[in-house]
Amino acid sequence: MSKISKKKYCELLDELAAENCKCEYCFLKRFLQSLHPDPKILVEIKCIEKLKYELSSNEEHDVGWNGAGITWAKEGWAEIFREEFDEDLTVREIWAKVKARMK
Repeated sequence: MSKISKKKYCELLDELAAENCKCEYCFLKRFLQSLHPDPKILVEIKCIEKLKYELSSNEEHDVGWNGAGITWAKEGWAEIFREEFDEDLTVREIWAKVKARMK
């Protein structure tokens, strides 16, 4: 697990949960703070979620997490993610870099 400051970790959790947590107390953020999973894993899951959304939009049906995960692994998204991941970048910045390289 990487050594990331608590402030930076909380900022990452805010970004990851922004779409789903609209109230002052967010169970998802508190849960993740207590588990303190590796930031790289959290960012990768969020990127897979973004890929799932895009694939589902393109195919006009929900491809599901399994379908998105298979695409992520088999089509090289995971490898590009590993090369582009940087704790100093936001999820949005990392996703943009990965997506640009996959085109």
